[in-house]
Amino acid sequence: MRKHILIVIILFSLPIIGFGQYDLDYGLKLGASNYLGDIGGLDQSKRPFVLDMKMQETRWAVGAYARYRIRDPWSVEAQLSWIRISGADSLTTRYDPRRGRNLNFRNDIIQLNVMGEWTFFENPDLGNTYRYENAFSSYLCAGISVFYQDPSAYNPYRYSWNSQGQIQNGGGPLWVNLHPLETEGVRYHIIQPGIPIGAGFNFTIKKTYRIGMSITWTKTFTDYLDDISTQYPAANTWQKLGFSPQMQAEAAYFSNRTTAQSASEVGTDNYTPGSQRGDINNKDSFITTTVDVGYVIRGRSRFYQKHYSGLFSKNRFKVRRRRAKF
Repeated sequence: MRKHILIVIILFSLPIIGFGQYDLDYGLKLGASNYLGDIGGLDQSKRPFVLDMKMQETRWAVGAYARYRIRDPWSVEAQLSWIRISGADSLTTRYDPRRGRNLNFRNDIIQLNVMGEWTFFENPDLGNTYRYENAFSSYLCAGISVFYQDPSAYNPYRYSWNSQGQIQNGGGPLWVNLHPLETEGVRYHIIQPGIPIGAGFNFTIKKTYRIGMSITWTKTFTDYLDDISTQYPAANTWQKLGFSPQMQAEAAYFSNRTTAQSASEVGTDNYTPGSQRGDINNKDSFITTTVDVGYVIRGRSRFYQKHYSGLFSKNRFKVRRRRAKF
């Protein structure tokens, strides 16, 4: 009788022992990024969320991740990413207010995410092979992040300024760091918090490799990913801030670049001190879409840890996973 009970227990435990818990996986992420903010956008006034996203400004995102399964269906994941975002009013070809403003930027973001994951669907045995070698899962995730950001502007003529504040054609950098210039007379922080929210799916192959795709939207608490938020500052703003004549001239140029556009595009009285430069009511954000490739470290199931280590500690019975012959 005891022998038959033991056989029944073994038979019922086979799927659990076979699949176990894939407790840890780590790998690389590679994909695309998109910016949601004040610069560029579609050929009309600002629209909410992704409705104003300019696909021409899609850039790249690379990173690494490590994920640990705490307990079904919950996991925790850490990510470290390098993300580039950019925008340019010149791409808005049929909306004069944006095109006349003529601002542009790019921003290389270094981001650290820590997120909780909820696996809402899982198939531990794709193809019903009874070997539990290939699996599929899909999940939702959310968490917290901290990121470093430092926007810069494109300087195609490589303008530079001498100590008297006079402009010189040539000799300047191709990309100019905007944060020290305080182009709106506002000093903002380059290290910021965020809230990443996302979803994804992955395939586990041969219990060893994991390939998937994920999309993450990061809500931020800053409006200066693109160095634009409020209004055009007064001409004496940078003098009051104690800037040198050289920095005053440089800040004024990158604050208001409408002179680089034709008079018909600039219009009248739209870009003067005190007029709207950005939209303070909507914080900037960004989206990453990546392909994730990782390696799985296969852990032991709760059942294995609780029962197998005691009952089978001397390997009296070796459980072999075979497909039925009938």
